[in-house]
Amino acid sequence: MNFLQHFDSEKVIEACVAGAGDFGRGVLRQAGQMKGLSVRIAVDVNADVAARALQLSGVPDKKIMVCHSSAEVTEAWDKGLFIASGRLELVTHLPFDILVESTGIPDVGARHAELAIQAGKHVGIATKETESVVGPYLTRLAERHKRLFTPLDGDQPSLLIGLVTWAQTLGFEVVAAGKSSEYDFIWDEQDGAVWCNGQRYPAPDLKSLWALPENQEATTVTARSKALSAIPQISVPDLCEMTNVANATGLIPDCPAFHAMVLRTHEVPTLLDHREFGGVLQGSGRLEVFNCLRRPDEVSFAGGVFVVLRCEDQETWELLHGKGHVLSRRGHSAMVYLPRHLLGLEAPISMLDAALKGLPSGGGSAVKPRVDLIARATQDFVSGQALEMKGHHRHIEGLKPEVHDAAPLSASSPVPFYLLPGAEIVRPISAGQPITLDDVSLPDSHMLRLRLEQDAMFFENLAPSNRNLKKETHHLRDA
Repeated sequence: MNFLQHFDSEKVIEACVAGAGDFGRGVLRQAGQMKGLSVRIAVDVNADVAARALQLSGVPDKKIMVCHSSAEVTEAWDKGLFIASGRLELVTHLPFDILVESTGIPDVGARHAELAIQAGKHVGIATKETESVVGPYLTRLAERHKRLFTPLDGDQPSLLIGLVTWAQTLGFEVVAAGKSSEYDFIWDEQDGAVWCNGQRYPAPDLKSLWALPENQEATTVTARSKALSAIPQISVPDLCEMTNVANATGLIPDCPAFHAMVLRTHEVPTLLDHREFGGVLQGSGRLEVFNCLRRPDEVSFAGGVFVVLRCEDQETWELLHGKGHVLSRRGHSAMVYLPRHLLGLEAPISMLDAALKGLPSGGGSAVKPRVDLIARATQDFVSGQALEMKGHHRHIEGLKPEVHDAAPLSASSPVPFYLLPGAEIVRPISAGQPITLDDVSLPDSHMLRLRLEQDAMFFENLAPSNRNLKKETHHLRDA
């Protein structure tokens, strides 16, 4: 595609960024270098934080106005200044085209997205946690307002949806699709250790597990993963992103916790193939995550995305193999991949597609609740314990993520993972149990209200008790 022709327009798209962290600042910075995109509005936890993000993005102080009221916002806009605000509600009356929601806070993301859509704006969602719980509802809400709710390039879900649908358009059988984990496993052979995310992990047995013997690939990779078990091999963000891809594309995980193998790049199509061809998968159309194992002088996968395709024409694929493309050991499948994601620096492509072309970077009208990201206890819990979301990875201590078939909220169904922050345990839970609605008292959050709307929208046989769930005070409490 020639992007200059694709976006050939005199119109300048106006945007607002809510959540000016790494992703949001990337959008702010890149917009300053573009002719067709203007991002003059930044919203964060308070106006001063938003102003600082604008400064870090290269905006001179004299062009920034810190605003605490709608009147100040209007004044700043009319003067052509950049606006720093602590509340999205103060800026939604401005004539911007698209909101970038990148707060990373699930409930805030839900509130911001709904507010923007109702104000007639497109929404580009970088808060994947929100999308994993209520993405299908917000997609339909946007459609009713003749707007788009869409993931953004720069994050793996959008990039992977693009790669999958590219392959499907060409008629390929997609055996598997997915991403590598955020941080490579880097083997320092002389040191006898693996480095990951700046931490050193002794790995004295890895040398014997570096190569995969013929017909022993799966067993060797299993031993490799055990040898490196001190390193986290799956994270909540990984499975959260794959949940969003599943709901957009219909691809599904091979198992609820994913295989999450430790693989060298060239090993991916060998292991992520059907079992009959030496892989670990039960069938095609599977979503997966792997951990990229490499030497320090080998190229990183950098949290990139991939598809594994079936090789129907052996002669053609042997030709491509000779040009360096990655084929499985048996030649039945091949991997095509994008070894990068550039966060907010490449998000403007999706923003322009939405605002100029009316094209989503996600599944659009095909999005529906096919799967849910749920939580399984890794420790015992007692009544009265609170569940708190922590850290960059938005994890909850004592819980691990899994992806299961979607279900409406009910007493016995697992609770979507990102409805659990702020919940209180109301009965003992043993390690190994999924967290159900009967186990917790949920805060009466904005996202919970939208999830109930989503359940009513998509599940025709919803029981009356589920429709009135908000009235069941055993499960809901004030936030």
